[in-house]
Amino acid sequence: MPDSKVEFLSLDEVLAIHERLIERFGGDHGVRDHGLLESALFRPQTGYYAHIEEMAAAMFESLLVNHAFVDGNKRVAFFATDIFLRLNDCKLVLTADEGEQFIVGMLEAHDCSFEKVLKWIQEHVTTV
Repeated sequence: MPDSKVEFLSLDEVLAIHERLIERFGGDHGVRDHGLLESALFRPQTGYYAHIEEMAAAMFESLLVNHAFVDGNKRVAFFATDIFLRLNDCKLVLTADEGEQFIVGMLEAHDCSFEKVLKWIQEHVTTV
């Protein structure tokens, strides 16, 4: 069961993250499927994941593969996961380029599995 002190991102917060990323990096605005977005955000809250890294990996994978947004799904997955970890006294230690390389590599290999994301997060996370 997750610790009750875990702070999760709200739907409004992730929508704001998406909006800022689209404004900064370009792309089309809008949500393609609100249900898939809500599903991605609630997945780490199910009680199935005991550790913050597992919760982060679950959210990352779901945001990445659900394609809830019209555009910017990869960016939202990365930045929302980073913010989620920071809200919970952790952070990813890597450059934006390293994050991009990981995501693109996963997509090119057609391997966006929870296990792969979890391993990557565990290799790059530290407490603050």
